[in-house]
Amino acid sequence: MSLRLAVSDDVPYVMGIIRKVLPRMHAAGNYQWDEYYPTEATFQKDIKNDTLYVFDEAGVIKGCIVADDNHAYAYDDIPWALARFDCLALHRLAVDPDFQGRGLAQKILNGVIEEGKAKGYYGIHTDTSMENKPMQQLFEKLGFEFRGKLNLDENLDNWYAAYEKIF
Repeated sequence: MSLRLAVSDDVPYVMGIIRKVLPRMHAAGNYQWDEYYPTEATFQKDIKNDTLYVFDEAGVIKGCIVADDNHAYAYDDIPWALARFDCLALHRLAVDPDFQGRGLAQKILNGVIEEGKAKGYYGIHTDTSMENKPMQQLFEKLGFEFRGKLNLDENLDNWYAAYEKIF
């Protein structure tokens, strides 16, 4: 099992995961993703930028995450301990529902933490929907600290919890 950089041939599998995750997110009241985001083009761009990782176990892609230095402008309003250029930003973490409940999200995040350290970063900045309580609990379990709330899309009904992990 390993976290590895994705290649173009992985995108159909990643999109399959996204299609399976969406109904579960919506059923839980979490609408940060929909049929318009994230798209195949989004993931192809991530691959071009070498920022999309997949969790591949015995040739089966079970999850994905994007780790880059693309911090949303709304992050400027958060009282981070570390500057943005010292941190990775995480986006689009998903685990195939067929494999959820097995600690894969934790393995993915731990893999990204190790990747960040290897690349010389001092920490991670990330966010998740205020409705995504399981992700917030996972962040806290892994030592991420809640740093505040932010709004990413100018819709005042959509607030996100901002987290920081210092290595």
